[in-house]
Amino acid sequence: MEKEKIELPLLKGSDREKCIPLAVIIGLIFLLVIFLIACLSLTFKGTYTLHYDENSRLDYKVYLVDNDYYDVDYLPKDKQYISTLIDYVDATFDYAFKSDENIGLEYSYYVKAAVMINNTDGRNIYEKDETLVDKKQFTDLSNNTFKVSERLKISYDKYNDLAKQFISDYNLNAEATLVVSLYVDVAGKHAEFDKKISDKAVVSLKIPLTSRTVDIEMDYDLSNSVDEVLQYRTAVINNPTLFAIAIALAMIDVATIIAIVIWIIRHRDDQTLYNKKLDKILREYDRYICETVITERVEDMMKTRSLRIEIIKSFEDLVDIRDNLGKPILYHEERPGQEAVFYIITERVGYIYVMRADELRNQKKRIINSRKKDED
Repeated sequence: MEKEKIELPLLKGSDREKCIPLAVIIGLIFLLVIFLIACLSLTFKGTYTLHYDENSRLDYKVYLVDNDYYDVDYLPKDKQYISTLIDYVDATFDYAFKSDENIGLEYSYYVKAAVMINNTDGRNIYEKDETLVDKKQFTDLSNNTFKVSERLKISYDKYNDLAKQFISDYNLNAEATLVVSLYVDVAGKHAEFDKKISDKAVVSLKIPLTSRTVDIEMDYDLSNSVDEVLQYRTAVINNPTLFAIAIALAMIDVATIIAIVIWIIRHRDDQTLYNKKLDKILREYDRYICETVITERVEDMMKTRSLRIEIIKSFEDLVDIRDNLGKPILYHEERPGQEAVFYIITERVGYIYVMRADELRNQKKRIINSRKKDED
């Protein structure tokens, strides 16, 4: 019983082209899985305690009008003063901020005077503001600190007359106070921190108005020494072994993807040359060529028949042999898109011409180099 020939399921060129992008997609999916594995070995958040200090010093002198009782021009702070003898208050506002880290400080400050008139229950009846120092904004990244110093002459009679006139016009039983305040806004952000430092400070001088004697008070609204807990973005490796394995797999996966892409680029031109030449041979010599279906390599098939094998260098030479022997040219594509075998079988000799895609590329390079030499 004659054995039935079986055609092997070879991977065709078009099928191979479809497999290439599929391989790249699978590689990218695998890379994503590796990335997720690497994330399991990392901690992306942490906390950090930033320490900063702020302090302020408020000093003032009360200058007097000419009088028969005091032989000095001014009285120092922390005393009681007769209102009718006050000419002006010479006040100095000092403020300093310092942090342990350079957090990119931005700050602004201004000074405002406010006349406040309250009833006997302490509820505000009237308030009038005046800016003594316009808002100033600065950025200082050096030494992790900045300082503010403003010296002001505060006219007592100016604000005292305003309060007296208001109370007199409306016949009120009220208390009046002049509040002169330094307002400081501090903002800073470290490059790695999620939270922004925000601090506000107010330093005030409170001067009673419309009273016979004046007892000046100083008020400090500061954070002073603060430990600010900040959350920052960072990547800490908590499982070095898992992370190392993930990196190694990622490198292998990327190398594989690159190799596939390079293979596509290198073999795309080879296959184009190969397909063009094969189509030309089959079209021009179709009457001489018979396509065969075999399950083994042509060379192995000839060896099993004990034929002497002659390797032919070109298809044209094989056509000459065909003309001399009167034998048909048999054809079999052993590697679709890569290698085609044309052969003639006689009783004792097998003549073979093998056309390979990579050899066609080399032939093309040799031709180009030869032409360049001729041009030179």
